[in-house]
Amino acid sequence: MTSSSGRATYATMGRLEYVVESTHNGDVETWFVLRPYRELARHYEALGVELSPDCRVVVEARSLRPVGVLNEDVPVAPSPAGFNPYFDLPPA
Repeated sequence: MTSSSGRATYATMGRLEYVVESTHNGDVETWFVLRPYRELARHYEALGVELSPDCRVVVEARSLRPVGVLNEDVPVAPSPAGFNPYFDLPPA
């Protein structure tokens, strides 16, 4: 679980859309999926992430480093439980 200061930090990077968690060999990995703030485009570019209109950025929760951009055609989470685009089938 992240600290409140960690949550405050990702809030400055964009609007949280959902959280993805995965357990692998007993370790929990967590990622935030954010709608990035446009005024931070240069910050993201400096970290190697190029933003496109209406994109969502995946941020590793512990380091708060962006790890990639979701394509615009990946559906938004359909429920409060969230949607993991890497493991769940998109809603029909």
